[in-house]
Amino acid sequence: MKTKARFALAAGVALACLTACSGPGSSEAGGGLHVEADYAYYSSAEDVSSVAEIAVTGPVLSIETRECDKGGDNAGEPAIDPTEPDSTDPNPDPSATSSPDPTVTPSGIAGDGPGTADCTPMVFLKVRVAGMMKRGGGVNDGDEIIVGNIDTDKVTMEGATPLTVGKQYALYLRQLTASDHPGITSVQNFWIPVGGSQGVFVVAKGTVTPASANIVALTNTEARKKLSAASGKSRPERLHTTVAGLRKAAKVAAAAERRSASR
Repeated sequence: MKTKARFALAAGVALACLTACSGPGSSEAGGGLHVEADYAYYSSAEDVSSVAEIAVTGPVLSIETRECDKGGDNAGEPAIDPTEPDSTDPNPDPSATSSPDPTVTPSGIAGDGPGTADCTPMVFLKVRVAGMMKRGGGVNDGDEIIVGNIDTDKVTMEGATPLTVGKQYALYLRQLTASDHPGITSVQNFWIPVGGSQGVFVVAKGTVTPASANIVALTNTEARKKLSAASGKSRPERLHTTVAGLRKAAKVAAAAERRSASR
């Protein structure tokens, strides 16, 4: 069920891809900035649970900080400038032409080309863990964690859903540490939703609705049936469930992982 869905392709990497590959922004006709991404595709709560490190429920308490990710080199990896001239040849060929200007990308090396944005705006939010559907990462009930997301107040990105202070969510998350995001300095470790909005579920009055229309069922089996029945027709309606339903789907995912590990 984890086939690739090509929402929009772009060059570059932002925050260890935010579980996607995020490229430099481009200006839209209205003057706003648009960030492009390429996400893996998930169709069920079981699916996102299987790739998440933790799955939690709880409210967004506050905005911790905002920062514009300017990228950077991963810790421990030397920066390599493809335009840096080679060391001087001790026995130069007198018939050779002069060396090319080192500020120009040598022929045969494809450059990224100019971008219209220097960085990717990010927002970091404090979330209280009211409950856990999948445990891990040393996180426990009652903890407060930092969740990072594209700052949709500054840019638009297909597949990104804003997290609103005061609202309750069920979130399927993966952790990033400092070495994963050298372009971010205001926070060291934080969590990101898997698959963009596919890892975000809105909780309201006991009803849980996925932010992404891709999520159509609790389990992979149910999703396959729905998608098969809808073949050639309109897409199935997105899932409407409860936190209890998400817990059951997480158990199905955990059981599947145990079976796979035992083989």
